[in-house]
Amino acid sequence: MPRVQQTVLQRSPHNATLVFEVELFKEEDLTEEEDGGIIRRIGTHGEGYAKPNEGAMVEVALEGYYKDQLFDQQELRFEVGEGENLDLPYGLERAIQHLEKGEYSTVYLKPSYAFGSAGKEKTQILPNAQLKYELHLKSLEKAKDSWEKNSEQKLEQNTIVKEQGSVYFKEGKYKQALLQCKKIVSWLEYESSFSSEEAQKSQALRLASPLNPIMCQLKLQAFSAAIENCKKALELDSNNEKGLFRWGEAHLAVNDFELARADFQKVLHLCPNNKAARTQLAVCQQRIRRQLAQKK
Repeated sequence: MPRVQQTVLQRSPHNATLVFEVELFKEEDLTEEEDGGIIRRIGTHGEGYAKPNEGAMVEVALEGYYKDQLFDQQELRFEVGEGENLDLPYGLERAIQHLEKGEYSTVYLKPSYAFGSAGKEKTQILPNAQLKYELHLKSLEKAKDSWEKNSEQKLEQNTIVKEQGSVYFKEGKYKQALLQCKKIVSWLEYESSFSSEEAQKSQALRLASPLNPIMCQLKLQAFSAAIENCKKALELDSNNEKGLFRWGEAHLAVNDFELARADFQKVLHLCPNNKAARTQLAVCQQRIRRQLAQKK
């Protein structure tokens, strides 16, 4: 738990023992990557164990600080997943999903989880700014969890999530796009009640779910994760042209030129007219020749 009780004993001038209870506050990293991008310090614990999930309706009072100057102060009621439409930083909405009802917390955001290299002209936040927020989660109404939805609802929701991920990617919001992609697998992985038609739609979504994050991971230079997602996609369809091409890109990014060349050759075997694969194959062969020349 972020809050720790410590008992301190102290002698008074009259040799009486005084007992103090001191609260120590620990900082908690809320990122999956554990990169210190979202740090929370709980001031007052909330009630119960429920926390906002994706789609939950929340009421939040917040104060935003940049260089100790208040730049944002408001009370909002919104659906989790729509915070960016209200000019909330990406990392702040992730932090809100860790709060309990009634909780007061301080959240620190590194630039990549705040407004990034673009900054926020509207609130005069400069590029690469670190931010601090004081949060109070006043109320929450949880959305249905995956296990509470029927197969039709899951497919409908996943289609929406996939489209939202595509929008984020086009806008260059790669971390947000990546989060959308991850949801699809967790919602569909253990579903066994689909009809034959639903199963086909599910298969298409499950194939897209490891493929779609790969471009985000390449943009974020998470090359090992991109390679793993390519493997997952090709386990579902070993002749998937897009999966093989992106696998080649990922191998090329980590200088595995031989593996990358083999990937692009497979793509050309499946689709001889793929100009992008032919171009990348030429790059691989050039890099291999340069590597051999350096060894000599």
